[in-house]
Amino acid sequence: MTCNTRLEFKIDRDLTDEESAAFGIVKILQDKGFETYIAGGAVRDLILGHISHDIDIATAAKPDEIKKIFLEAYDRGKSFGVMAIKIVEHEFEVATFREDVGVSDHRHPEEVKFSSAELDSQRRDFTINGLFYDPQKLEIIDFVDGLRDIKRKLVRFIGSPIDRINEDYLRMLRAVRFATRLNFKIEKESSETILSHARNINDISVERVRDEISKILLLENRVQGLELLDDSGILAEILPELQNLKNVPQPKEFHAEGDCFTHTMLALQNIGQTNSEELVWTVLLHDIAKPETIGFRAEKNKTSITFFDHDKKSAEKAEEILHRMHFSHEFTANVCWAISQHMRIVHAFTGMSERKQQKLFMDTNILLLLDLTKADLSASLRSNSKPDMKLYEDALVLRAKYEAELSDEEKNQVKKFDLVTGADIMEILNLDAGIKIGKIKTDLEQAYLEGKINTREEAIVLMEKYR
Repeated sequence: MTCNTRLEFKIDRDLTDEESAAFGIVKILQDKGFETYIAGGAVRDLILGHISHDIDIATAAKPDEIKKIFLEAYDRGKSFGVMAIKIVEHEFEVATFREDVGVSDHRHPEEVKFSSAELDSQRRDFTINGLFYDPQKLEIIDFVDGLRDIKRKLVRFIGSPIDRINEDYLRMLRAVRFATRLNFKIEKESSETILSHARNINDISVERVRDEISKILLLENRVQGLELLDDSGILAEILPELQNLKNVPQPKEFHAEGDCFTHTMLALQNIGQTNSEELVWTVLLHDIAKPETIGFRAEKNKTSITFFDHDKKSAEKAEEILHRMHFSHEFTANVCWAISQHMRIVHAFTGMSERKQQKLFMDTNILLLLDLTKADLSASLRSNSKPDMKLYEDALVLRAKYEAELSDEEKNQVKKFDLVTGADIMEILNLDAGIKIGKIKTDLEQAYLEGKINTREEAIVLMEKYR
């Protein structure tokens, strides 16, 4: 069942350069006699008063006709009726009205038929994304009751939820992302259908799932997104390790906020607005091994619950998860280093040698570690329901101290120990390449960090004990 609502809509602000360029394309196509509109999420954003940076255009013009009018247009998916036009730094997809026939791989249609604006709206995912806007007539065109759902703050599949999901399983994650981003709810039938088909999320590429999860985590409302993923059954399919944090108790004197899952959610919430994908994944996974490392003891004046080595174990487990989700080696290494070091900040002020402090605070990823520390401590509530942030504040002071005091040469030395190289060790001790060389160099670096040696000559003298 479809509607056919037309509503006058004026934009009561100055247009952005991107909007002006897109509206200009619409005008040119309309002037050539082709029915043409702004389409999809950009219309939703205009209605909600948001500025969209992804403006699509839908038209009755065929790809070859678009190319004749815009000589600079190029193929973006001609078989699907999609061309691209770039104006200055802005690129727009201009797609011919179409209907999709069949589903070949739960992502692409088996066949595409050029059609009308009304039929084009029926193939889209959600009613709030199925609207058109005519910037010439200043009119919203609604064939799918999208205006009503925007007013009711609902994310609803167009037509049959199962049909829309079968066309692309990723739409289950997209429903969660839009609900999170817009602070909407997922409509009941749509939500129930996602829950009953959540297992199908495993049948699409890991990269597409990973990217959608990252987009949710980068939203300031990310905790609502994770809760929706949990309620929809998707979290259990893609990140069961996160669910395992539920009901894992923590010592109340340090974690009045509750169990490990609650702590992680609060830490994520406290990040606030960020563009750092590394940070949100670091905070998400920083305690991921606590369920396996939990211990209990009855000693007086000591916490009754322990998580010995949970930082190292969490880094190992995070590496498995990030590898499974096909993150790059660099991304994985950065995230796992910060997780592996997040308890060392504590020890930096209790017996760590100055050189070890310098090595920690001069590391190239120290800012990621400090941001994790801030989020972690802010979510560790004491018995008065407030966090103790002094450790983080002291760490900032120490970081600034070493940044100001150390010369560039000293910074490089503590970042990468090079008083002697592996080649030096092999030559001086007449040894062949192998694991033993790495062990000797590690011992020498440890001696340097503890202040036992300071120069290359002293390193060579100490090396003699391995001869």
